[in-house]
Amino acid sequence: MGRIKKWWKEFWLEEYELIISVSDTVTTHADGARTETWKEKKYSAKKLIKTTPTHFVFIDVAGRRNEIKFLNPVDFHVIKIW
Repeated sequence: MGRIKKWWKEFWLEEYELIISVSDTVTTHADGARTETWKEKKYSAKKLIKTTPTHFVFIDVAGRRNEIKFLNPVDFHVIKIW
């Protein structure tokens, strides 16, 4: 029975993993050089409405609408699970 459920999900449902790299800490040194560290945020979505480097709109697995905006462009990856 488990194989039938898996096949049904793969056939009808879609699920995506949205990975966004956001700035974690910014350090400015005495000579004016700037060091930035990055952190990855992961979201599970069943529908992607808008994905641009500064604006993300998606429906998560629980059915809630999420909207994320950034002032500066960020790196992102979309992985299709189902």
